[in-house]
Amino acid sequence: MNKQEIRKEMQARRRAMTAEERAKASAGVCEKLAGDNGVLNLADLAAANSIVAVYMALPLEIDLSAFIGKLFDAGIRVVAPRWDGNTYDLAVLEGLDDVHLREGPMGVMEPAEANLVPPQKVDVWIIPGLAFTKDGARLGYGGGWYDRFLSAAPCSARKIGVAYSFQVVPSLPTESHDIKLSDIVSLV
Repeated sequence: MNKQEIRKEMQARRRAMTAEERAKASAGVCEKLAGDNGVLNLADLAAANSIVAVYMALPLEIDLSAFIGKLFDAGIRVVAPRWDGNTYDLAVLEGLDDVHLREGPMGVMEPAEANLVPPQKVDVWIIPGLAFTKDGARLGYGGGWYDRFLSAAPCSARKIGVAYSFQVVPSLPTESHDIKLSDIVSLV
């Protein structure tokens, strides 16, 4: 299948999920990211003054709210994409309430304030997508926003894709500008 066919299939499969299935998967992924035996050690990230980039989920995506709450509780600096009218930047995320968020393009919530952080300063990236392979290939929505962010990220930064189990596939078509991820977290 080509990229457009894969995107169409994955979007249909996400729409077919119930709200309960999405909530269960989101909770499981958040636990895998930052639970007792999670992929990330929040105490170590806090001690290193790390910056973690997250995304604000669309209704059909893995919801990171519980994970973001754990980052806040640990005192970790969190950033998220924010539209400036022309492109996306990363801005500090101070909270998940109406005071700290505004609605951006396509209804995506984003940091209300433009307290910007360059991608070069981010230590850990949590990245959405439509499909992933176990070895780190990612298929996004086609805008290239994360490829641009990640091309500016330090090589040492962890780049973690989060997915529903069906989004992890054996192979994907890739291009030279695609950035490989270091980890994929799903309930598989």
